[in-house]
Amino acid sequence: MQLCDFCGFVLNNGDAKCSNCATPIPGREHLSIETPKNGPTVEKAPSKFIPTTSGLSSYIPKKTIILLLVVGIIVAPQTQTLLTKSIEYWDEMNTPYYNIPESVTLTFVRNFTILLDSGKSADYELILSKTENRPDWPQQDTIAWQEVEVVNINPEFEETGIGRMKWSGQVNETHREYIEISYKITVDTIRPELTPEDSGTLNDIPEGYENYLDDDWLIEPSLPEIQELAAEAVNGTDGNVIQILTNIFDYIASGYVYKASSIPKSCPESIANGYGDCDDFSILFSSIARAAGIPTWMELGKIPAFIDVRDECDLRDWGGHAWVNALVPLSDGTVTVVSIDLANSYFMWMPPYRISDWVDDGNGDNLYSYYYLFSSQGNGRATYIENSYVSSCTTSGNIKLAEL
Repeated sequence: MQLCDFCGFVLNNGDAKCSNCATPIPGREHLSIETPKNGPTVEKAPSKFIPTTSGLSSYIPKKTIILLLVVGIIVAPQTQTLLTKSIEYWDEMNTPYYNIPESVTLTFVRNFTILLDSGKSADYELILSKTENRPDWPQQDTIAWQEVEVVNINPEFEETGIGRMKWSGQVNETHREYIEISYKITVDTIRPELTPEDSGTLNDIPEGYENYLDDDWLIEPSLPEIQELAAEAVNGTDGNVIQILTNIFDYIASGYVYKASSIPKSCPESIANGYGDCDDFSILFSSIARAAGIPTWMELGKIPAFIDVRDECDLRDWGGHAWVNALVPLSDGTVTVVSIDLANSYFMWMPPYRISDWVDDGNGDNLYSYYYLFSSQGNGRATYIENSYVSSCTTSGNIKLAEL
């Protein structure tokens, strides 16, 4: 098959010219001399060759061009930025979050009714810690995270040598005593962004905290079983304080079951039982941390059992609570104090649903007396009933946490 050199049209064998464009066909000139036929000869006007497409598109299929355009749009920087933000937004929309207020402001009321339990009369003594601003020594925070604004106490109290409030008197079959304490308080979330990389080592712990390394009431770092647990927590950490605290936390969190009790237990009791409550876990944690060489002490106060801040601030059923403070030297040469709540699995942070009443001062007698706030003497026996509640509550700010 032969094609026209000019327009590419298919040539017939007997043609001297292209039947499409009338261009002479080389080598067939002799065929153009023909014997005239009857009638005039009508020549066909040559048609112009007009390409249907021009440029690169005449050689590349349309589907390929479309594909190249789509790829170009996708790889453009603006498109990549849009896609990245869309993916991040989609991930955020599909990630469950815990919403924690930055702070809670509440008015807390404590009512005590002191009455006769048995006999005809009895003397009583009620001693409570004063709720004050935090931080307080030995806490190292520079920003206040608990501020007490208004305090109303009735009747008047006697202040003890360690800053506690004391009421004393007598009750009988016809006479009761009533004590009311109310205060407005703002408590902030504490959540420092600390990792083991930020931590100093045991060798970086400064002087001045020796009383938080010694034996105390029920806190006994000198016990052989506690020494053994401390050695296991330190092993393989190169003395990294945050890593040691993490190991102690994991040991208690994974090896013990929460079970409420009224009287704090010793470390051997908690180890033998395999269970405990906030006081027991705090005592055990402090003992192991002190044995490892980390100054550690207890903080005591109150938390609510019912929490709902979705639409409005609703905090109810308040009860006593204990958690731990630990001194952490940092790699930049400074020190800080972290809070650890074993019962609620808060490691190195605390939400604002709490009230701090007292920070352990390192004196075992004062720690003991915190738990035994009421006493009765005489030929009868007195007791008390406490009713605690929140009369007003508001939240401020919001922190989104992917995990607690």
